[in-house]
This record gives sequence, C-alpha cells and structure tokens, in this order.
Amino acid sequence: MAYHERPTTNHRSYTGFSTRMPTREFTTHSAEETIVLGRSLAAALTPPKLVVLRGELGAGKTTLVKGIAEGFHAASAENVTSPTFTLVHEYRGSQGNLYHIDLYRVDTQRELETLGLDDLRDDKSVLLIEWGEKFPRFERERDVEITLTRLAENDRQIRVIA
Repeated sequence: MAYHERPTTNHRSYTGFSTRMPTREFTTHSAEETIVLGRSLAAALTPPKLVVLRGELGAGKTTLVKGIAEGFHAASAENVTSPTFTLVHEYRGSQGNLYHIDLYRVDTQRELETLGLDDLRDDKSVLLIEWGEKFPRFERERDVEITLTRLAENDRQIRVIA
C-alpha cells in the first residue's frame, strides 16, 4: 500500500502580515513507504535549502533521509545512517550535496558553532537538521520543516511545511 497525502493550508502571521504557506500531510505504513516518500520529496528540495526535521526518537527522521538521499542520487538507503554520534554525515550527489545533521546531543550555542554549519551552506547544499528546533536560529532560517509523528508501530504522519 502506498503512502497517502492530505493537502492542507497553514496560515501564519508575522508583524501584521498574513501569509499562506502550503502544508502537505502524508501517512506512511512502513519504513519502505517512508523511504519512497523521501524519494518523492527530494524533487522539492532543490538546493540551497535548510530543512528542519522534527520528531521524537524513533519517529523515522533518518528513514525519511534515506529516501531523500536516494532521490538526490547521493547514497543508497542502506548507506544512510543516523549521525547521532558523528553529528554530521555528508552525501554527495549529482543534484547537490546533502548534509544530515543531528543536534540531539548539542546543547549550547558554543557547541553548535564548533560544527561549522555555516561553512556547509552554499548554492549546492541541502542541510537536513534533526533537532534543529533546539536552536531558534534554525526555526527562523529554515526553508522547509518536516514533522514526523509516530501513530502506531509502523504508521507515521509526516507534515511538510514549505
């Protein structure tokens, strides 16, 4: 069974101006479906992009990145792993460079600065940042936010705000 999409609209207001931001919601029923969804989302993540990936531990963030990396022809799903201990994994592809970043263990602004993430940002890069919501800067600078919610053992709701 394929993943299901439910388009919605999100309204935001900044300093008195109302903007409409498209929101897309999907439901996947297996890790394989989450990878397939990641492949399809890759087309919308043309560089340069900063993407904040939100979700609890085990929500499927790295599984989604597996599909995005495949969609970028940067790595196969089996070669994409969580950067929990290395903090940054780089995948180079024909459509750009993907940087999968995990800030779960990064607690201070000083620790963040030592990663040199600004040096990774260029016209050919997509930064996929797990736990980016810990730092307000990424909330402000993000181009896309993807939230994964575990609904059941294998089911995930995935909300994409561009």
